[in-house]
Amino acid sequence: MEGEKMEKGRVCVTGGTGFLASWLIKRLLEDGYSVNATIRSSSDPKKNINHLTELPGALERLRVINADLDKPDSFNAAIEGCIGVFHVAHPMDFEGKETEETKINRSIRGTIGILQACLNSKTVKRVVYTSSASTVRFNDKDLNMMDESIWSDVDHIRRIFGGSGRASYAITKTLTEKAALEFAEKNGLDLVSIIPTWIHGPFVCPFMPGSVRSSMAMIIGHQDEFSIKYLYKTPFVHTDDVARAHIFLFEYPEAKGRYICSAVEVTIDKLAECLSARYPEYPIPTADSLKETTGTEESGSLSSKKLLDTGFEYKYSIEDMFDAAIQCCKQNASRETIKLMEGDKMEKGRVCVTGGTGFFASWLVKRLLEDGYSVNATIRSSSDRRKNINYLTELPGASERLQIFDADLDKPDSFDAAIEGCIGVFHVAHPIGGKDTEETKIKKAVSGTIGILQACLNSKTVKRIVYTSSASTVIFNDKGLNMVDESIWSDVDHIRMIFGGSGLASYAITKTLTEKAALEFAEKNGLDLVSIIPTWIHGPFVCPFLPGSVRSSMAMVIGHQDEFSVKYLYKTPFVHTDDVARAHIFLFEYPEAKGRYICSAVEITIDKLAECLSARYPEYPIPTADSLKETTGSEESGSLSSKKLLDTGFEYKYSIEDMFDAAIQCCKQNGFL
Repeated sequence: MEGEKMEKGRVCVTGGTGFLASWLIKRLLEDGYSVNATIRSSSDPKKNINHLTELPGALERLRVINADLDKPDSFNAAIEGCIGVFHVAHPMDFEGKETEETKINRSIRGTIGILQACLNSKTVKRVVYTSSASTVRFNDKDLNMMDESIWSDVDHIRRIFGGSGRASYAITKTLTEKAALEFAEKNGLDLVSIIPTWIHGPFVCPFMPGSVRSSMAMIIGHQDEFSIKYLYKTPFVHTDDVARAHIFLFEYPEAKGRYICSAVEVTIDKLAECLSARYPEYPIPTADSLKETTGTEESGSLSSKKLLDTGFEYKYSIEDMFDAAIQCCKQNASRETIKLMEGDKMEKGRVCVTGGTGFFASWLVKRLLEDGYSVNATIRSSSDRRKNINYLTELPGASERLQIFDADLDKPDSFDAAIEGCIGVFHVAHPIGGKDTEETKIKKAVSGTIGILQACLNSKTVKRIVYTSSASTVIFNDKGLNMVDESIWSDVDHIRMIFGGSGLASYAITKTLTEKAALEFAEKNGLDLVSIIPTWIHGPFVCPFLPGSVRSSMAMVIGHQDEFSVKYLYKTPFVHTDDVARAHIFLFEYPEAKGRYICSAVEITIDKLAECLSARYPEYPIPTADSLKETTGSEESGSLSSKKLLDTGFEYKYSIEDMFDAAIQCCKQNGFL
């Protein structure tokens, strides 16, 4: 009974490579179970599952079986002969690539298929379904304390979160859990549902889990993440306590129905106080600095009374959760966690960012400094922005690792000093506006860019250039495509036909010709250059001026009807400022990166955007969807596909709501709102 553990029987865990599922497998093996773990057959065939196969006891008692929620019958083999099933798998699509209806259908069909396989097996005694606190807490009942009798309201979720990935996740989990419980009751299947809150603590998976990353944001120093992602009041539970609760409820004879699993609830300011006292070596913000933190104090607290009444006990405190998470982060040595091990930031090398005072470039400088890079930022010596660059020089890490250089696209050689000794260059600078002719602007942009690339060649140290292009280099053509990828280019004649001699035409033509010239020069000279094509950039900013794309995006909030009625396309693809910066750094570091990459997180029509904003920000003069029916604009070209970027493993973090939350916060701080 000791030694190699008494054999308890074989169970199945679905979604085995995930954060909780992989820890649950570890726990089950430790407790003497044999485990069939399912993984998606459509996953990367080279995907490393060593974190499962190298677990203690895995060699003798773990089987890995391909199965997918898209094909419910694929779970039959994994469930056959099992005494229990832990159904953890759930379709994840926070980028919004699939419709809500598709996700709901897949989740419910897959779950019902799994339950049917349990019935057919004749051996499964109980199913434990992993639900989520999102199935309970989002309602308008205004309760101080919620128990398992409460359900989230789908309409209320949509009202709060609009069409975001978070809304889709909460709705899908709610409807799936309901369907599972109804099916089980109707068919006499013993099913228990466990409802964990915010899971934090140790992990065996090789990636940093989303809930751990957000929980660790104050330690890692990602202020933008915790200021947006955190609820004002967060209920936490330790990874191992959730796994223990799963096994306990599987084994507890009287278990029935739903069980909330929540160990401790803490406000963000109290959490900051706790962390700063416990981990003085990390850049924890002060409680005072968090008073303006955005977030929702959504509904009341969640009660674990029903679970505790069974005799189950939580073992771990909030301090235990962070101790274990920090230890795992150090062991896994991800980019974020290298920073933790080195105390300050580990030096990654020096890179150059051109056009450093601009909206996006300044945010990229901020991100690079946070990630441990030293940065040479170029600015135009003739620019008015040269007068005040405190927003760059006062960034965290800037005093030690930021150097400012004067350089101008009119004088390509002026970039030589900024590029010398750098391992990479992020070329963001582009001539904007001015009274120059289109021909002059094209010449300045192309010759300046080629000069920068030549300086990269001459340096002998630059390993890769990331060129910041624009969606305007892709969307303006007469091909009539429903979906546009990186193989498509805007047509200069088509641009002129649509926009005439306007500034928009000049910008689109200049960007298109400059990107083509850059790619051709790089290919001809053996230079490693990657081009990133962001769509409409919206969200937070560190510059002291209101960026043009943010101003236009905020027009409905600010009340500038003339601006949004002219500026908006009927259908606009958005991407968060930080996601664009993260994509730049990701593509710089990703070894196999090559060619062009579209960076577009979410696409929304102007009337749907109005509905979303009016529900989320009732205090602002958002126009009604009906009033926008006559809005001018062009539904130019098709949707833009980010498939190539997503196929690299990059993930978008932010929803349309996150973009507006952050932009509004920055506008308030700068006095624009």
